[in-house]
Amino acid sequence: MKKSLLALAVLGAFAGAAQAQTSVTIYGSFDGGLRHTNPSVGSSNLTMGSNGTYNSNRIGFRGVEDLGGGMNAHFTLETGFNTGTGAFDNAANVIFNRSAYVGLGGAWGSVDLGRQYSVNFKTIGGYDPFAYKYTGIIPLAGVAGLTRLNNDIQYTGAFGPVTVRAEYALGEVAGDTGAGATAAVGASFKTGPFSFGGAYTAGERNVAVAPATSFQDKKTWTVGGAFATGPFRVAGGYANDEQDMGVGIQETETENAWIGGSFNFTPAAAITAGYYRTEADTAGPANVRRNLVIVGGTYNLSKRTNFYADVDVAKTRVSAGGVSASTRLTGFSVGVNHLF
Repeated sequence: MKKSLLALAVLGAFAGAAQAQTSVTIYGSFDGGLRHTNPSVGSSNLTMGSNGTYNSNRIGFRGVEDLGGGMNAHFTLETGFNTGTGAFDNAANVIFNRSAYVGLGGAWGSVDLGRQYSVNFKTIGGYDPFAYKYTGIIPLAGVAGLTRLNNDIQYTGAFGPVTVRAEYALGEVAGDTGAGATAAVGASFKTGPFSFGGAYTAGERNVAVAPATSFQDKKTWTVGGAFATGPFRVAGGYANDEQDMGVGIQETETENAWIGGSFNFTPAAAITAGYYRTEADTAGPANVRRNLVIVGGTYNLSKRTNFYADVDVAKTRVSAGGVSASTRLTGFSVGVNHLF
């Protein structure tokens, strides 16, 4: 009897060890639809081959191992693909172009290393009315070119209503640790129906500008908030990006401001509308101003599958040398999105 009990205890120990192994989840989003665009200059077009009109296409692998004492090890590998062709969604054919990072987490927060979404991106997501849907139309996902960062060391900590973030992305330039590097801090606060957030990013990289080597300095900041109650939500924000392009080149500045809201008519049906304004003063000098109005609706067939449709109008004006030219682009999208 004692030997039997000992054998059961040993088997139980092995079972516990097996349960402590890394748990891996496969997930993704598959977006299939049609988009028709009608520009004021040029020809109209109907397309399907996209990287996801409503929600960006992706397939990912997420793993978590319980290390005990409230600690865990985790990783994420995520790639994007094109619906129309099945190809990677990037010209360089990078396999895990969306995310590739590993880290440790606990009650104190999480530290992650690798290619990952930036602090700037994660902060803006909290007050984007469309929550990063229609990223090929709405400009916020690519604000200041800070969607993702390579070689990034990032900390995230959630303490009650406050979430803080900080990161340092290595430039990996021999002899100059600051060249090509990016540093950022951000924080979000939520109380009741209100939420607020802000982030600041600074980057510096060497650029060769004849006849001498100069520096490109980059400073980006954003602030915004949202209010949600019942089926209604409204959100808005502002982002500013300044770059010193080097010797003899004018400093460039890009501003984004936006506001919008959503309403859930039923648990299955919802509508979202937003206004996005982008103004860029570029080297030249030239001024580019874009005003976008977009209205989108969704109908959930299940928790994972929905129909979507949107109509959007973008007006762009380019001014340079005292001459201005305006264009208008009207778009309509319809499709189905499935999460797995």
